[in-house]
Amino acid sequence: MSKSKYWQISVTLVLFVLGIFLSLQFKTQQDILESLASQKPQDLVAMWKSLNEKRTKLQNEIRVLAEQHRVIVEQASQGEAHYHNMQNDINKMLLINGRLPAQGPGISVSIAGESPVLAVDLIDLINELWASGAEAITINEHRIVATTAITQVEDSYSYYIAIDGDRIYYPIIISAIGDKNSLEKGLTFPGGIIDNLNSFSIFPKITKWDEITIPATKHPLKLQYSKMKE
Repeated sequence: MSKSKYWQISVTLVLFVLGIFLSLQFKTQQDILESLASQKPQDLVAMWKSLNEKRTKLQNEIRVLAEQHRVIVEQASQGEAHYHNMQNDINKMLLINGRLPAQGPGISVSIAGESPVLAVDLIDLINELWASGAEAITINEHRIVATTAITQVEDSYSYYIAIDGDRIYYPIIISAIGDKNSLEKGLTFPGGIIDNLNSFSIFPKITKWDEITIPATKHPLKLQYSKMKE
């Protein structure tokens, strides 16, 4: 069979199939039109009302689903906010307890070796820094927390200051993170702790820093949990 005759047969088959499809589509449309034409006006009105009611019902369902979606998104957003707030509170507690290192602006207070400073003087300085808004404090890299013990130790030859049993050597450097201006004012206001130390020939040097890094405590506070009695 020649190629031209094969092509003619293929085109004929395609046109035949296409004609069948067109006739079927035309018949289907005619059936629909005849079905609608055969309907009574009352039936057509009832059909229209039914379709309209279904459309209204679907629109209401869409509004309900949209409101449910909005509520779910809002609750998810609030849940995420609550989670972040709770995480921030946990981090603040860990920071206060010295479990986390701290970094930020603050001041340092340096006390030279010739100063006759006592443990009680350091305690007064620390308390004044806390009162002035300090967020974290160290003395010679020893993180100060609620359980930190600053003591005066005497031996056969002299006395020295110890923090949690570790001897502190000069120079004594106290670092505090917080608003550096507020921390400085808390120590240097007239009649304050610095004036009091100066009267005993103790002259701390205060330096303000844009950023200070304070390590976590070497003696973390252990939280104790007890089982509730039933």
